Amino acid sequence: MGSRVITPFNTKWRFMGGNYTGAEKMDYNDEQWRLLQVPHDWSIEQSFDPHMLYGGNQAYLPRWSVGWYRKHFNVKPSSPKQRVYIQFDGIHNNSEVWINGHFVGKRPYGYVSFQYDLTPYIRWGEDNVIAVKVDNTTLPPDRWYSGSGIYRNVWLICTDYIHVTEWGTYITTPEISPDEAKVSAKIQVTNHHKHAIECNIVTEILDSQGQVKGKIENRVTLSGFETGEMEQKTRVLEPELWSPENPVLYEAQTIIYCDNKEVDCYRTPFGIREVKLDAQKGLFLNGSSLKLKGVCIHHDLGCLGAAYHDTAMKRRLQKLKEMGCNSIRFAHNPMAPELLDLCDQMGFLVIDEAFDKWKSLSYEHLYDEWWEKDLEAMLVRDRNHPSVFMWSVGNEVENQGQPSMLKMLEQLVAFCHENDPTRLVTCALEPHNTPISLHDGSIEAKVEHTKLLAQRVDVLGLNYQEQWYEHYRSAMPDTLIIGTETFPYYRGKDNRVKGYLPMNPWFDVVNHDYVMGQFVWSGIDYLGETSYPSKGWSSGLIDTCGFRKPVSYLQQSLWSNQPVVHIAVLHERMKPEHNPSWTMHWKSPGMEDHWTFPEYGGKLIRLVTFTNCESVELIVNDESYGERKLADYPDHLIKWELPYSPGKIRAIGSNGNQKVCEHELTTAGLPYGLKLQADRTVLPADGHEISHVEVTVTDQDGIIVPNQEFDLTFKLHGDGRILGIDNGDLTSDEPFQGNQIRTHRGRCLVIVQSGYLAGELLLQASADGGLQGETRLNIEHEYK
Repeated sequence: MGSRVITPFNTKWRFMGGNYTGAEKMDYNDEQWRLLQVPHDWSIEQSFDPHMLYGGNQAYLPRWSVGWYRKHFNVKPSSPKQRVYIQFDGIHNNSEVWINGHFVGKRPYGYVSFQYDLTPYIRWGEDNVIAVKVDNTTLPPDRWYSGSGIYRNVWLICTDYIHVTEWGTYITTPEISPDEAKVSAKIQVTNHHKHAIECNIVTEILDSQGQVKGKIENRVTLSGFETGEMEQKTRVLEPELWSPENPVLYEAQTIIYCDNKEVDCYRTPFGIREVKLDAQKGLFLNGSSLKLKGVCIHHDLGCLGAAYHDTAMKRRLQKLKEMGCNSIRFAHNPMAPELLDLCDQMGFLVIDEAFDKWKSLSYEHLYDEWWEKDLEAMLVRDRNHPSVFMWSVGNEVENQGQPSMLKMLEQLVAFCHENDPTRLVTCALEPHNTPISLHDGSIEAKVEHTKLLAQRVDVLGLNYQEQWYEHYRSAMPDTLIIGTETFPYYRGKDNRVKGYLPMNPWFDVVNHDYVMGQFVWSGIDYLGETSYPSKGWSSGLIDTCGFRKPVSYLQQSLWSNQPVVHIAVLHERMKPEHNPSWTMHWKSPGMEDHWTFPEYGGKLIRLVTFTNCESVELIVNDESYGERKLADYPDHLIKWELPYSPGKIRAIGSNGNQKVCEHELTTAGLPYGLKLQADRTVLPADGHEISHVEVTVTDQDGIIVPNQEFDLTFKLHGDGRILGIDNGDLTSDEPFQGNQIRTHRGRCLVIVQSGYLAGELLLQASADGGLQGETRLNIEHEYK
């Protein structure tokens, strides 16, 4: 409908690592360059290098100094007056773009989406060449793994000369009641004609079934080369409200008519929900009190690196949803727009964060010139997402509390309020980025220092400061607090951030109405921010393969409304050198969720049961070790010590006299085979979609064998490829590319990508000793 055509622009790019004089020119010979599709991350394809400068930040993955991309394409005009734009959702970093040898722009910050107008230089119906130079040499880099290249989606957008400006709609719902919701749509329209144009602008509000629930029409006149904005207002009767439990979406469909002809159709998904703060009672969503059960996540996807794949991200979010997670803090940069779409659709509230440090690390030389452009890029792109309820302008920034920092904070917060007055603004503050005198200073000094920061944000965002919440609140009785980063197991104590108190910071949320929620650091293991031999941060609730760790069930027992019980054996397998002292407080004691411990024969073994049930009974080989009540364990860690006996162990959770859930572990026998289980057995023949194949070493009864590791080799038959391979062990230096990997705790992950031919993919696995397994995937052209 209409002349707006949005085309995925990800295929048939040519790539070469290194710097090449003249590569921006149209007639440059790129025939020998590698042909690939984006999203693409060239760093993840390399081998790990322990000698790399700033290696820990970038997971010890080398980065070529510069990479070039080129793409040939043809545009056939559909009308005499057509505009052509290219939109990049993210290039890391320092990108420069040319079309047919003409320079069209640069964007240093690697995390924002941006668009260029190619129209003046397009050769209609002929060969055109887009050239992109990516310079990833800025040092020091980000603290986490950033990746390198065109690592998010690219779009070619063709419009009429009169069209809605990209990200030019702003939908708000200023008044909501059970009977109706008032909807305001601010629409920005651009006229590229030299002369004035009169047109009708019609916006329809569609529900999730596509039914029209509201309609507004305005007749406007735009001068030549003018961009104008108008506000349209309507109402939706008996609105369905968006929430994490009911993530229902509406769509504003804006159509422009000139001379009774449709010239543009622009669609804006949005949600109707009401976010309010009460200084005494905290956060309310749609009139109901809500606690944020959140995690922080970085952008990488494990063995896929920074290259965005919607299927991989959705699988991770599903794991978080299983735990009862209802919110995510983006750390510490704008994410791929598709991730926000998933949060809208799956029901996650989002803190959308613009920056990490302001004037240190890789952004130092960009701040003064680019902060407004980069912050605005995030705000205008993301402001219609119902999942986004709060903006964050920074994380653990330098010189906290100093005049220069406070001035910058005021600027950033005011800019957010100006561009989006409907949302709250915070900044994640951390005690170690304060003056030296406050690192170990008195609590009173910390309170006075924090007051300066709290006065300049809507909500006080605090990293690892739970033990001081009550002091802050006493001094600032109307200030709401959110734990923008919290430890996953331990808690600070007294005046020590690292107090090693085994009390989850969630209890500081539920015990104080003025604390809106917590965001665990981190929800998922990520690459970078480490020291050798590790290649990433290993204290997440989920590992880089997407496998849940035992400690994640502690979080589920605290967050979920569904009955849960889970056995975790306290058993430390990691070597001391893999636990640097500065990261120890983010970790929990070593835990395993299996019952295969031959080394404990005849010895006592310790374990813990995580539950939200009133009581748990533990049974080993039909012998009961009694029932213990959760109320007797204020930290929710029901600990047990008993003689290890191979066989079967069960934990039964009960409420009153009713058994409501159970978790069972069985001792594994000798390795017998390899089990390959794909999360998707049917894929489209599009050369892009992926299936996650979980591989486990099993005994004859199908029980995972967790205490013996095997070197596996994979063979893929058919039109497809192994896109990535991982075992979740961040101390392994095995590459993420190839077809060989060693299992870790008896399992690993293979990510298979479809080709363009319909048929069957056969993935076979083998190991020394005769272990074998396989799985088959169907690749279809008519995919549903």
